[in-house]
Amino acid sequence: MSKRTPFLFFIILIVSTMPLPQVDALGIGPSSLELDLLIDGSNSTTVYFNSDGVTGELIIGKEDLPFRMEPSRINMTSGDVSVPVELTFYGNETLEPGVYEGKVTFIAYSGGFVAVGIKIRTKINLLELQEENPETPIKEESEEEPEPNSQITFETDPESEEEPESQEIDYTPYLMGAAVAALVLVVWWKRR
Repeated sequence: MSKRTPFLFFIILIVSTMPLPQVDALGIGPSSLELDLLIDGSNSTTVYFNSDGVTGELIIGKEDLPFRMEPSRINMTSGDVSVPVELTFYGNETLEPGVYEGKVTFIAYSGGFVAVGIKIRTKINLLELQEENPETPIKEESEEEPEPNSQITFETDPESEEEPESQEIDYTPYLMGAAVAALVLVVWWKRR
């Protein structure tokens, strides 16, 4: 047995006894969205979120979609299950009718940090106004809506400068483990 074997066992012991960070999870469904939208109208669809270990603010944005969308922020608490969020898209009269594809983004902020982010593929069929038949139905594809278990608060001001509630995270065990590992490495290096 070499002189390094006890040292390696000691390092493995230290690393294996360090506490693991808590994994925060956010679930969003359905996995993709598709809806029809009149050029000068609006249409809504519902998505659901579950938050496990995440308390803070859910920021909703978009990528490559030239439409205004509401809401932009939602408060969430740990343990929210199947909370409905009604996303409303507004038409854009400066665009040509057609199919626009992009993503709706959901970013969870907790304690001033990004906890997790999710992107959902989105396809919007932008339709012209039809003078002949003004009662054209606007269809929406969505999955069955489960019963909501909690209330949510909507904020539609995307430029709000309020800071999310901060949570204290105790890094002491990690710092102590890193300090002990560094000390052991220094001692081992000097004895070599």
